[in-house]
Amino acid sequence: MSGFPGRTVLGAAGENLPTVLEDICADAERKDTLTAWLRALTPMDVRDLGFRRDQRSRVDFFLIESDGREVSADSASDGTLRFLSILAALLGTAPARLYVFEDIDHGLHPARLHLLVELIERQTVERGIQVVATTHSPGLLSMIDERTFKAASVVWRGEDTRNAVIRPLSGLPNTARLRTSQGLGQLLARGWIEDALAFAEGYENDGNATE
Repeated sequence: MSGFPGRTVLGAAGENLPTVLEDICADAERKDTLTAWLRALTPMDVRDLGFRRDQRSRVDFFLIESDGREVSADSASDGTLRFLSILAALLGTAPARLYVFEDIDHGLHPARLHLLVELIERQTVERGIQVVATTHSPGLLSMIDERTFKAASVVWRGEDTRNAVIRPLSGLPNTARLRTSQGLGQLLARGWIEDALAFAEGYENDGNATE
């Protein structure tokens, strides 16, 4: 994994990740923020990020553990690289006004999902940006705060329809109350959200609809 110097905007598929991270690490405050999140995410005792240039001046990066051991980015897990990419996008020099992440929990350990939720909820407030993310994870859904819950929508399409419908999650009957007593994750895992939306849309849910 490498990038060319000067490219400080992350590509849609994670292009330029090394150079974006290097640019972030040039600012002490943003570097501290990035490494703190990284330490919380990984089981490794990561204390820093390092960067090298190859013969073509392309930038590579590696993780530095507390004992000085260097771990190449090519050896990092997919989940770690995905989390680093999200960090790079949200902490970059010129953040966009809107980010869209599909299946945002993909590759992350369930025990670390709360870090992802906390990161996004905090950065949207602190940097004034908007994040649109999709997920099928009951665990992640159970971790969102009140502000995110009110902004969340559910996407659903009945088997006999061509078009999907998008409805506010908080607008489904009794969702706010059941969220408190049972948790959104349980409601999703049991199919309650799907059934409630089908009922609200006037469909007879035969168990074959998709959410």
